[in-house]
Amino acid sequence: MSKNKIKPIRQKIDAIDHQILKLIQKRGSLAQKIGDLKGLVNSNKSFYKPDREAEILRNISKLNEGPISEKKIQYIFKEIISSCLSLEEEMTIAFLGPEGTHSEGAVIQQFGSSPVRSPRATIEDVFHQVRTGSANFGIVPVENSSEGVVNATLNSLADEDLKICGETYLPIHHQLASAKKFKLTDAQVVASHPQALGQCSKWLDANLPNAKREITSSTAEAARLSKTQQKTLCIVSSLAINKYKLHHYQKNIEDFSDNNTRFLVIGNIDIGQTKKDKTSFLIQTDNRPGALIKILEPFNKRKINLERIETRPSRESKNAHNFFIDSSGHYKDLKLKQVIVSLKELGASVRILGSYPSDS
Repeated sequence: MSKNKIKPIRQKIDAIDHQILKLIQKRGSLAQKIGDLKGLVNSNKSFYKPDREAEILRNISKLNEGPISEKKIQYIFKEIISSCLSLEEEMTIAFLGPEGTHSEGAVIQQFGSSPVRSPRATIEDVFHQVRTGSANFGIVPVENSSEGVVNATLNSLADEDLKICGETYLPIHHQLASAKKFKLTDAQVVASHPQALGQCSKWLDANLPNAKREITSSTAEAARLSKTQQKTLCIVSSLAINKYKLHHYQKNIEDFSDNNTRFLVIGNIDIGQTKKDKTSFLIQTDNRPGALIKILEPFNKRKINLERIETRPSRESKNAHNFFIDSSGHYKDLKLKQVIVSLKELGASVRILGSYPSDS
């Protein structure tokens, strides 16, 4: 009886699958037409529109009534958008490598799986690839919820004339693995990137107190080390488990369940306004008492929310300070235009690092 009831349901699923396929291909054909029209106007301009994509995903989320979760629906549509965009242009995304790191996971989360992924040895090289045109965009980590800011990214933002085109928050889950299976009590070494070791320190203290902790340049490098050293465990991403064919011992050993890393998309394009934007500023002032209070007042006066403030001495002048500030809104919004005018009247140097759809 149960088979007789299941069969017609499966037939309905098959019919829906055929409809979905036709609609996806129709969407792809329309994307190609848009690409052809845009190519006639400016063949060198990227077809990637983060503002348009953000609005599509937000609208889809509002329409979603389940049972599939909003997060999974967004993932499905991200892949559809990514596949259609690949019909218009082949994009290359530079990221902090090697393959199998959380940075590669951030690329897939932000751009889908269609673009070419270009792993680079350093954050500085990611910026170089974008600046020289070898990559269309780059993705770099800027801060982790438990380990703080990434200095190399802030320095590169200050040094390079590139724009922040987007952001994505990647949940960071650390997996305990090894190249060959052995008893955890026999483990002699646990290898990983220092941030990963730091984010799992309590778990390691409680479960592997006698294993030596060995620092590697990346979690992917730790996976490779496990293949060459006996009795060596590695802390890696889920992506690395599959990529390096590792034995998986324990899932999600991070000390804090809400651990996440914010990644920035860097590029050479201006992003249009959406209903929920964020703007990143680099504001430089003389190094004197009260400088920060003065530059915050224009934001406070217009009730503009500040989401992050990072202060550091300028590397250009010993008598100046740099303030990296993230505010809500787009630089074309009237209130933010007024803020920028007020900041300049105070004598501050104001550089807009980028306005882009907020993912927070």
